[in-house]
Amino acid sequence: MEWSAPGYTEITQLGAGASGRVVLAAHEETGVKVAIKYLSERLRHDPAALGRFRSEARLLTTLRDPNVATLWEYIQDPQGAAIVMELVNGVPLRALLRESGPTGAEAALVVLKGSLLGLAGAHALGLVHRDYKPENVIVRDDGHSKLVDFGIAVKQGQATRAEGTPPYMAPELWSGEPATPATDVYAATAVFFECLTGHRPYRSPEPSVLGYQHLHAPVPVDDAPEPVRELIRRGLAKSPADRPAGAEAFVAEVEEVARAAYGDDWEERGRRRLAGLVFLLALLLPEPAEPAPQVTTTLARTVFRAAPRKAVRVAMAGGLAAVVAAAVVVVAVNRETPTRLEPVAAAPSEAPSPTPSLPPAVTPRPSGDPTAGPSPEDTALGRLPVIGDPGSPATATGGSPDPAVTGGPDPVATSTDGPGAPPASTPPSSEPPTSTSPSSDPPTSAPPSSAPPSSDPPTTTTPTVTPTVTPTASTPTPSDPVTSAPPLTAVSSLTVHRLAVRGAVAAGALTVDATGTGPITARATWRVAGEEVRTERIRLGDARTYTRTVSHDLGERPCGKDVTLTVVSDPPARGGNGSSTVSVPPCPTEVTGLRVRLAMAGATARATVSMRTSGTGEVPVAAAFAVNGDQVATRSAEASGRTSYTTTFRHAFRSRPCGATVTVRVTAKGRTATGSADVVCPIEVRSVSVVRAVADAGGLTATVAVRTGDTRPVRLVVGFQAGKIAGTRQLTLSGATSYSRTIRYAVKTPCGASWLVRASTRPGAGNGGSQRGGTLPDCEPEVTETPQPEID
Repeated sequence: MEWSAPGYTEITQLGAGASGRVVLAAHEETGVKVAIKYLSERLRHDPAALGRFRSEARLLTTLRDPNVATLWEYIQDPQGAAIVMELVNGVPLRALLRESGPTGAEAALVVLKGSLLGLAGAHALGLVHRDYKPENVIVRDDGHSKLVDFGIAVKQGQATRAEGTPPYMAPELWSGEPATPATDVYAATAVFFECLTGHRPYRSPEPSVLGYQHLHAPVPVDDAPEPVRELIRRGLAKSPADRPAGAEAFVAEVEEVARAAYGDDWEERGRRRLAGLVFLLALLLPEPAEPAPQVTTTLARTVFRAAPRKAVRVAMAGGLAAVVAAAVVVVAVNRETPTRLEPVAAAPSEAPSPTPSLPPAVTPRPSGDPTAGPSPEDTALGRLPVIGDPGSPATATGGSPDPAVTGGPDPVATSTDGPGAPPASTPPSSEPPTSTSPSSDPPTSAPPSSAPPSSDPPTTTTPTVTPTVTPTASTPTPSDPVTSAPPLTAVSSLTVHRLAVRGAVAAGALTVDATGTGPITARATWRVAGEEVRTERIRLGDARTYTRTVSHDLGERPCGKDVTLTVVSDPPARGGNGSSTVSVPPCPTEVTGLRVRLAMAGATARATVSMRTSGTGEVPVAAAFAVNGDQVATRSAEASGRTSYTTTFRHAFRSRPCGATVTVRVTAKGRTATGSADVVCPIEVRSVSVVRAVADAGGLTATVAVRTGDTRPVRLVVGFQAGKIAGTRQLTLSGATSYSRTIRYAVKTPCGASWLVRASTRPGAGNGGSQRGGTLPDCEPEVTETPQPEID
C-alpha cells in the first residue's frame, strides 16, 4: 500500500505523474478537505529530489498571498513525504482553454492580472516561479484565480540549470542565463496570448526550433486584439531589460490598458465570463457545489471551535510543521511531465470568507520564555513556524475561536428561509448523535479527540448509533393487523431559488418537499423575455426532500431581458408551481469585431466597414483618409439598433492620386482597424501627330509630336514606307509631358513612288495615331542628241 499522511483520510486521487500524485483528502479531526501532494517513492530515496520537495514547502511557508495556494502542513517521516495544501474549488486554466477555446480579451486580462499579483508576492520575497503555465493557474467558479506549484522556484538571479515548460520559457532560460522576475512576466504574457488567441505564441513541436523562435522570431502581436498588442509586445520582448521589471510593475500597465480599451467595469465582466466557463465544467470540480449557507456562523466557528490542540508531524530538519491558515486549490505534482497532470478542485463562495485553520499544533520547546517566537536554531535549520506555539500570533487560547473570524453568510447565495435550507450549525456535543428520520440536515459531528497522534497510520472508528423509537398510541403493535395501504406520495411544497445569470449561463435551484418517498417528476422550463428556450425533466425518488441545480447556456448574455425558471411537478405541488425571474441589466455596448476594406474607384476612395457589437446602444464610428501618410479627410457616423453593421465611407479626390498609397483608419469605441490601397494608374498618352514629313531620293524624314499626362516612359513607333520598301524606328520618351522628335529613314526611293509615314505610341494615344504621305516626282526623260550633218 502507498503511504498516507497521518491524520488525513484520502477521498480520491486528483492526478498522478512521474514525480508523485495529488489526492483529495479530509482532515480526520475537522473534516476539512485538503489537497495532498505526495512525493513518489522513487524520488523519496533521491536526496536531491527530497531536498527540492522540502524547499518547495519551506518557500510556501514564507509566501502568503490571496492569489497563491497556501501551505497547511509539511509531513516527512521514514515512509514518505507530503505537502498538505489548501484545496481550491476551481478548474485549471488549461481545461478552460481546451474545452472553450479563447476566453475573450476581458477574461484574459483578469487571468493575467490575478496571476501577476500572485507572482508579485513571490517577487517581493526575491523568488522567481519559473514554471508559470495554464496548468498552474486554477480558476474558481467566481472568476478569481490562484497560482500553484512552486516546485522549481529559485532565488532571483540564482544560476541553475534551465528548467521550465518550453512553450512558456523566456529567451534567457533558453540561453542559460539566470531567471529574474522578468522571466515570469514573459511566461505570464505567453499564457495571456494563449487566452486571447487559443494558441501559444510559438508552436513548433521541435525543441530546437521552439528555442530559436523564442530567441529570434518576431512577436506575433497581429494575432491579438489591437488594444492589447502593446502589452504583448512588452511582455514578450526578447531582452529582459525591455520587459516590465516585475509583475507588480506590469499590473499597473495592464489595468491602464484595460480601462482605456474596455471601460472601468472590464474586470467585473471578465470575471463573469470566467465564472460562466467554470460553470460549464462543473463536473471537473473536486467537490460538488453545495447549497448556500443559511446561518450566520462561519466555517471557522462551526467546524473548528472545539478542535483541541494536537502535536503535528516531524517536518524539515527535524523541526515541526505548522498548520497555517487556508481556504480552498489543487497542487500540480508532475514536475518532469507537467502537461500530464491537470488536477482540479472545488468551488468557494463568491465573497471571500474568513480563512479557516486546522487545529493548532503544540511543539515541545526547551525551557525558557514560553512566549518567545522561533529560536535562532529553528531559523538556522529552516524549521517551519508552528501555529500552536504559545508565542505564535495564531495560537488558539481556548475552545472558542477569535470573534474576529465570525462572519455572516454568503451575500450572494444566501437565503433566509425556504424549504431545503440547511439548519444552523450547533456546537459539537459530547453526547453521541441520535438517529432520526431522513432529512437534508447535515449530521452534527462529535468533537475531535485531543489525544496526540502516533507515528502509525490512524485507525478510524465509526460509532454504532442505535435509534431510539418511543411507541405512541398510534403506533401499531405486532398483534394489530395492518388494514390500510401506505398513502401516495404528494408534493407538499415546490420552490425555485438562487436564480442567477452569469455571462450567458443561467442557473438556479429547485427544492421539493414530499410526504413520502415515491417517484416525483419535475419539469423545468427556461424562458427569456417570455419566450420558451428549453425544457428538461428531472426524476426524483427515495427521499422526502430534494434540492437540485439546473442550468442552461443561453448562447449569449440576455442583456436587458427577464430570465424565468418555472418548475412544474407531477404530482402537482399543493402550493402551486415554483417560479423565479431575474432581470438582466442592459449590457454596455462594446465593439467586439471591426474590419475595414479600402478600394479605389476612379478618383474616389471607398472604405467598407464591418462591425459587431455586444449590444444595440449607440457606437460612434470615425474614418480618417490619408495619402502617403498625410491625412486629407475625415468621415463619421453613429451606429445603433443592431449588433452587426456594414457601412461605407467615401472620399473623392480632385484627381486620381496615381502612384500614391491611400489609407483609412477606422475607430469605434476604442477599437481600430486600418485599410490601404496602392493607386496604380495607366500611362496616359493624350496625342501623337506627324507634324512634317519630307521624301527625297535619299530617304524619308518625319517630325513627330507627342503629348502625355505624366512623365512616365512612353514608346514612340514611327513606320516608313516608300514604294515596296518599308522600315520602322522606335524611341523611348520620358521625363516630360510634351515631346517633338525628327526621325530620318535613309532609303533610295524610286522616282514616282508613293511614300507614307505613320506614328503611334505604346500605350496608345488618345487620338489613336497619325500619318502623312505623298508621291515622289516622276523621273525626268533622258535627252539624246542627234548629230547634225556638217554643212560646208
